[in-house]
Amino acid sequence: MYAPMAEDYEAIWAPLLRAYGIRMLDALPLTGAARVLDLGCGVGTLLEDIRARAADAFVVGVDLTEAMLRRAGRDARVAVMDGTALGFADETFDVVVSCFVAFHFPDPRAALTGVRRVLRPAGAIALSVWGQRWDFPAADAWGPVLDAHGAGEDFAASGPPDGEDAVNAPGKLSGVLRDAGFTDVRAEASAWEQPWDLEGFLGWGERMGASRRRLATLPAPARRAVVEEVRARVAELPPGALVQRYEVVLGSGRVPT
Repeated sequence: MYAPMAEDYEAIWAPLLRAYGIRMLDALPLTGAARVLDLGCGVGTLLEDIRARAADAFVVGVDLTEAMLRRAGRDARVAVMDGTALGFADETFDVVVSCFVAFHFPDPRAALTGVRRVLRPAGAIALSVWGQRWDFPAADAWGPVLDAHGAGEDFAASGPPDGEDAVNAPGKLSGVLRDAGFTDVRAEASAWEQPWDLEGFLGWGERMGASRRRLATLPAPARRAVVEEVRARVAELPPGALVQRYEVVLGSGRVPT
């Protein structure tokens, strides 16, 4: 999913998520931390922010997608790694931060149990995941147009199930953290809203998500025709149809001493 769109993810999506990463960092005991892990760091958006708050720490980011990590900057310490099977020794890190990643794990509880293993006693974790998703009428325009032009199915839709349903509410995320062995668990929901203009919305649809993947199955003339038809359909919708609304769930916990 992520390798083909790494450059576009960095340009379009990562800046929209960074604010929630900053909120997580502000809630963590980074001053004095010796080692910090950014789990699922993607293109490395938060690595510099972590270093700014933990100037003396060894900061490392890991992600499953090498193409994302290659955009993290030459000075970044990063490694390709499966977040469900971390290749670190026990009690390596003081702090772990994980921004919009845990829902990708097929079994978030098992993955977070592995994260607790690499945290030192009294170590802290903070993470964000998607919660409730509201209707986004403009985005609904893509599917019928792609179908009409014979676009292939989204290959990601037929992949193995992820763990979103296990963590997509404060109560669920709290339960998963406690089951993984964390204490002092907290979780809260926060609104996320992105208003698009028409051109920005079309660019997002062409370069991100299922619409991008399905467009890639068509020849160039058909892709252009799809975009123009979606443009016409969305232009007729009321302005509120271009506002993308999600809920973000922010959670944290500590390793028992």
